Amino acid sequence: MSETERNDVKTRFKKGQSGNPAGRPKGRKNTATPLRDAFLKPVRIRDGQGTRDVPKIVAAAEVCLNNALKGDLKAFVKIMELAERFKLLDIVSSPPEITMIRHVIVDPRSPPNDGSPG
Repeated sequence: MSETERNDVKTRFKKGQSGNPAGRPKGRKNTATPLRDAFLKPVRIRDGQGTRDVPKIVAAAEVCLNNALKGDLKAFVKIMELAERFKLLDIVSSPPEITMIRHVIVDPRSPPNDGSPG
């Protein structure tokens, strides 16, 4: 084989040709997109505060949580698995975050300013 007849030249990038001509056509959604769209499609629910629109997956999670609270053991196990997977119990059990630290110095010689005799 001579230097000008290398095999890799035939398989190199060609201008104007797709890298994968037999691949997914333009505009077609991948397989996960319709499932995601179904999960995130809004549904109207009624609760104590009135009606609200939430994604279907959120409504399903609320139904599962309500069933768990009513004593459904399978629903309880599923909710606990979800809580563990998303580390929701860590958020509940962690101590509150410190948001402000104040240092107050009181001068015993200054009169109180709250109106009490002193």
